[in-house]
Amino acid sequence: MGKKSYISFLFLSAIFIFTAYSIGVNQSALQLKQANERLASLEEQLKIQSMNEVENVEQLTPELTEDNNENQEIKQLKEKIRKLKAELSKSSSNKEPEKKVFLTFDDGPSPLTNEILDILKKKEVPATFFTIGNMMEQYPDIVKRTYDSGHMILPHSYSHKYSIYSTFDSFYEDLNKVEEVYKSILGFQAPSIVRFPGGSSNQTSIKYGGKDYMPNISADLRGRGYSYVDWNVISGDASPISKSPDQMLKQVISGSENNKFVVALFHDIAQNKATVKILPDVIDYYKKNGYTFRSFKDVTEIEMKELEKRGIVNKPVVR
Repeated sequence: MGKKSYISFLFLSAIFIFTAYSIGVNQSALQLKQANERLASLEEQLKIQSMNEVENVEQLTPELTEDNNENQEIKQLKEKIRKLKAELSKSSSNKEPEKKVFLTFDDGPSPLTNEILDILKKKEVPATFFTIGNMMEQYPDIVKRTYDSGHMILPHSYSHKYSIYSTFDSFYEDLNKVEEVYKSILGFQAPSIVRFPGGSSNQTSIKYGGKDYMPNISADLRGRGYSYVDWNVISGDASPISKSPDQMLKQVISGSENNKFVVALFHDIAQNKATVKILPDVIDYYKKNGYTFRSFKDVTEIEMKELEKRGIVNKPVVR
């Protein structure tokens, strides 16, 4: 018996008891007859209600079956969606990365910086400037213009002296100093992304801190939550070809061919007129070949992982 039937039964039983009590043993035959008729009517009502309950249950059964069928269909659809997501994820992981280029300029700011910024503005591309603290102090307005123009500024030491590689203390003293200058000019803490003077694999540090210095300092820097950025395309503007724009452009192009993720190194120093001369052609080359221009101002976690995989960011230093 269902819950509703049980309640009805209790209700009718209560009426029955009350009726019997009301009749009393001394009631007349007519009263007794009327009472029996009333009881018979109540029993009939209870029987009808019980039958209705049974019908409701019978009607509910196919509905429940239908619900179960719907639940099965939902489960099957969810399983199909799960498999499709897995396939999409697998397909995405196997997909070739989009072609991207990070233009980076070291050692500024300098009188050359404004010319570089003008070109970047005209070409509508972003860049990243790894700046030196003592140069930032000399040209704070250029620092502000660079950042306000949408480009990224990151620390490249305060002094750019290789003697900072003598001890851990000398390195972090220099780093703290450039971070202080950065904050005093831009008004906020420098991001924890740096570029070592000479790069993470430089050999000059051996003279000061020994052959294990760069492996140790790079690991320690990572342990403090920093990332360090190297490069995989060199413009040659700090080499013997720095006075030959044609050779520099060829070197950039040859280094970028068949390279889908490029971090190109240029130097933002006053005498590098050839850098300014080739920069429009460099940008045009990357645009023509389908590269997206990126900077470390809004670099994504996925991009950082790709740069790590390619040994450009946080490359393990082995001697």
